[in-house]
Amino acid sequence: MDPARAAAARLVDRGEVEITRGGEVVDLATATGPIRIRRR
Repeated sequence: MDPARAAAARLVDRGEVEITRGGEVVDLATATGPIRIRRR
């Protein structure tokens, strides 16, 4: 799963997506377990 999270981090850095957990935006660096990726 590390390559997927790395790709998600790049998209977050570009401002294209947000990472959520339980419907709340979270910091990918501290998020554990399943996450969701949504467009901004």
